[in-house]
Amino acid sequence: MSRRPHARHAAMPIVVLVLTLLVGCLGPTSTGVPSPLPAPAATARVLPTATVVPPTPAGTPSPTETPVPPAATPPPPLPTPTALDAPGAVAGQIILPDEHIFASGTPAMDLFFENVATEEVVVVSLPAEQSVYTTTLPAGSYYAYAWTPGLAEKGSFTACRPDELCEDHALLPITVTVGGKVTGVDITDWVAPESASLVLAGTLIDGTGAGPLADAALVIREERIVAVGARGEVQVPVDARVIEWSEATLLPGFINAHVHNTQTARNRRSWARGGVTTVRDLGAPVDLPGCFDIRDRFNLDPENARALAAGPLVTVPGGYPTGQFPSLTVTSLEDARQKIDGLIDGGADVIKITLESGAGPILSPGEAAAIVETAHARGIPVSVHVTRLPDLERALDAGVDDIAHMVAGRVPDAVIQRMVAAGVVWVPTLEPFHGRDSGNLRRFIDVGGLVAMGNDSGYIQGLVIGMPMPEIRQMHAAGMTPLEIIVASTCNAAYVCGRASTLGTLEVGKFADVLVVGGDPLQDLEVLENVRLVVHSGVIIREE
Repeated sequence: MSRRPHARHAAMPIVVLVLTLLVGCLGPTSTGVPSPLPAPAATARVLPTATVVPPTPAGTPSPTETPVPPAATPPPPLPTPTALDAPGAVAGQIILPDEHIFASGTPAMDLFFENVATEEVVVVSLPAEQSVYTTTLPAGSYYAYAWTPGLAEKGSFTACRPDELCEDHALLPITVTVGGKVTGVDITDWVAPESASLVLAGTLIDGTGAGPLADAALVIREERIVAVGARGEVQVPVDARVIEWSEATLLPGFINAHVHNTQTARNRRSWARGGVTTVRDLGAPVDLPGCFDIRDRFNLDPENARALAAGPLVTVPGGYPTGQFPSLTVTSLEDARQKIDGLIDGGADVIKITLESGAGPILSPGEAAAIVETAHARGIPVSVHVTRLPDLERALDAGVDDIAHMVAGRVPDAVIQRMVAAGVVWVPTLEPFHGRDSGNLRRFIDVGGLVAMGNDSGYIQGLVIGMPMPEIRQMHAAGMTPLEIIVASTCNAAYVCGRASTLGTLEVGKFADVLVVGGDPLQDLEVLENVRLVVHSGVIIREE
């Protein structure tokens, strides 16, 4: 197949348009107008979007350039970048196969940069007639790829060169360094994927807090969403399997941010088939061998809900819940630091501590702060079990990221304002206590608080493993609207899990986790149990 660049682009000014990735969700204000939620806490692992790099004036010194050799040995991935990483520059061009270059020139296209370590994607939109690009990315290691306008072929940055036979189409990582510039990142290797694309059509609620979009289309290629919007504006690939519904709603796969016992395939599959495609395990027995290895092994199978795991609960000797649940205990500040480092070295996605003063001794203020400081220094968030107001205030003093369970009695306005100002997320976990003290929840939301859904299922008998309808009903009874509950169960839950840039909303570049239900959940939340289809990482795992 002949491949050539479009010659006229070489002299054009470099202009890059950016498609902004979602960093937070949208929550309704008192006027009903969506407004941004609080900025991510320091532990959030969300990449900033690419930014435009204007053309360099003649005679201006340019950043240090690092040309990428065509068949260079792939560089090792850098440590997981954070939102605070300074950027470097990446430059190259998209060289389409001849049959995709129209008489009018190169069409508008999206360029995807996928972080090797975090799987987060930055999408850079190139307008029509613009194939050459320069953009900035946070320091890290990335794969670069794009799709032809009809989504029939995927073009990647690989060792393969145009007009050469090539059998190894493995993507080459590019290493972006602070203040550096990587050139020659050209998209030239075009291959048709082995599997057909999937198109889902119907009314769509994307999870951001925006209202429903009627007659929408969502296109899935491999494991990602590659197009979404009004059906008349989305190009359907010729090889696509199209599934459409006249009275159904497309939603992001739900995320349960407070579960346990994800080490059984039965539980994982029950969650996934119910439309809960991701769960966060906030405590396993300390004596359970291979907790994180089990998580990783089960995560390979899309039939299982994707899991993030804390490992064991962290408390003190004799503290909650050591009498009924084997937990990790700490005895000093240094012991706390060492054991938290050990959990993170083992693979913990989050640290879970307990502060339950009514059930024995609790972590000292110094120990709790040492745990949080150690975890945050490694980019790991800290969740806390609390049910009493003094313990909630101790947790805020320590700097935790989210609160699991509601607190008994009325929480003072000043404490709620403090939570919101600190960006602390509330995972109310109403089901185990039958909605007790849920009045604090509406007050928290009304002043800008961020709520994520979780129901504590896994070990406690009677708590639903699957779509947690009792929890959802309790959230509704507490005054949350159906749209707020959907956002809490998708975008907000992804945010508290540290996965807001890969999960939680139906947006281009994110993993294709989709729940389709018969009916309109904005009118009747009970239709969330009327599952028509579940897609997990681009794979249909349930179809009714």
